Amino acid sequence: MHRVNWKPKRPGAIEAGVSLIPRPPLPAGGRVVAVGVDLVDVGRVRVALARHPRRFAARVLSPSEAAYCLTRPDPAPHVAARFAAKEAVIKCLGGGCALKEIEVVRALSGSPSITLTGRAAERAGRCAVLVSLSHLADLAAAFAVLVAPDSSA
Repeated sequence: MHRVNWKPKRPGAIEAGVSLIPRPPLPAGGRVVAVGVDLVDVGRVRVALARHPRRFAARVLSPSEAAYCLTRPDPAPHVAARFAAKEAVIKCLGGGCALKEIEVVRALSGSPSITLTGRAAERAGRCAVLVSLSHLADLAAAFAVLVAPDSSA
């Protein structure tokens, strides 16, 4: 078992947008149902944030996502990565859900996971959604995988 040694920066300090709940384990013997990938131009997100930062964030981010992203020195790559993740998840689910029904949650280790609500949760059913995010100064990417639980369980 791989263990991560983590110590808070300040005693009692918890970073905004960080989940204290451990990520659920990958369903043993699960099967991949769908994949989704999305790329976002960070420059376009930067322009949107410069024009209407709070309004744009309120349209695409949950309150905890906004709390994390908008406190970063350069929020645009972080917002773009979350936007890409939401689009990738929507592709996995075959559409029919809203951006606000998909939330990217950061674990203390920094690894992302997905929380679904509303129609997105209905469309996913018992499936788990796994996600990977990456960003550079000009480009953000996300890859999502919809995994069904083992049918023999």
